[in-house]
Amino acid sequence: MGERFGPARLAVLVIGPGYLLFMQRTPVTPGDWTVTLAAAALFLGGGSWPLAVTVAESALIVVAHGVTDSTPVVAKVLASVALFELAVRRPYRTALLGMVAVSFAYVVILDQHETVGGVLAVGYRVLCVVGAPLLLGAYLRSSRDALAQARARAREAEERRELAAEGARLAERTELARELHDLVAHHVASMALRVGVAREVLPGLAPPVREVLDDVHAAATATLADLRRMVAVLRDPAALQDTGRAGSLLVAPAELPAAVTAVVERSTQAGLRVEPRIDPGLDTLDAVRGLAVLRVVQEGLTNVAKHAGAGTRTRVSVTLAEPEAEPAAAPSCHDTRAERVARTVRVEVSDEGPGRPPSAHLALRTPGSGFGLVGLRERVALFGGTLVAGPAPHGPGWRLRAEFPAPRVPRETP
Repeated sequence: MGERFGPARLAVLVIGPGYLLFMQRTPVTPGDWTVTLAAAALFLGGGSWPLAVTVAESALIVVAHGVTDSTPVVAKVLASVALFELAVRRPYRTALLGMVAVSFAYVVILDQHETVGGVLAVGYRVLCVVGAPLLLGAYLRSSRDALAQARARAREAEERRELAAEGARLAERTELARELHDLVAHHVASMALRVGVAREVLPGLAPPVREVLDDVHAAATATLADLRRMVAVLRDPAALQDTGRAGSLLVAPAELPAAVTAVVERSTQAGLRVEPRIDPGLDTLDAVRGLAVLRVVQEGLTNVAKHAGAGTRTRVSVTLAEPEAEPAAAPSCHDTRAERVARTVRVEVSDEGPGRPPSAHLALRTPGSGFGLVGLRERVALFGGTLVAGPAPHGPGWRLRAEFPAPRVPRETP
């Protein structure tokens, strides 16, 4: 409130002298100028010391009565305005002290020779110049307090709504975690157990068959581990904000090239003929972008194995490249932004088809089908990137291509 009155205080420096020059009917004396300027100077401190300014303005009224023929109107007005601000900015008991000070000043300057009617008239004027500012200030203070209480209640209501929404989300996550554990994890565990038993009880398995069983058992075991971590995060969302625990869901930057290579090797064991091209600079990506790269490669190779089948020749390319742009002007020694360069992550998984006619091959694969690609598009879109899945530009194959910006890195200098 005090800040809102700041411009008004500065305006007093102009209004007070203006009143003496253009509106006062009696001749202006040096005493009038002294009292007016003193009242204006005192009023400037009302934002910090409203009670002290009110008392000082009241005392100035008494002093002015002794050194001037008539007390300047500016001093009386500023005393009332100071009382008003005191009522707005301070508790009621403090405002009553200011009211007593202003009232006492008017009583002191009361002419002792006034008639009864004159005394009543003066009393009425005192009631107006003291009571009106006090009541108006108290009203504004009450309105301000009511507005503050209303805002506080609105914040509390909003917080309750947020807590209710958060509770509903936690309940949904818990239910999802329960279903994920009881249904999916149960069946995957059963598959892993039966495959493990089959490896032990079936004698004389051919090496290719045993390799397939070993691969299925390893995949089921890894899936169970991932499911357990996912269930833990669904039940405890705070794990996503805990670096130590969230690391179980993400891939450390230094481990990303090896993780992508492991996905390629598993696809090779499943029968695909994969030609990888993995940029060793992937370890400079952050963990979230690294997980996106890994998921794109996994989805692409899974789709190739699912729709094209074993023996399909597949290319996996994961590269980091600077975007093509025209040469910029030489940076100044003070331009720190020019010392870091932008890069783009490009992930592409393409195949040449299983060798059957293109119509039969493409009939099983349509752009955007399945929730895997939908999830990948959403994941890539978080970084401002794009994901395209469709027939390869040349030949009967299929191509999955994702591109999104990577964090800037310092420019290498020779």
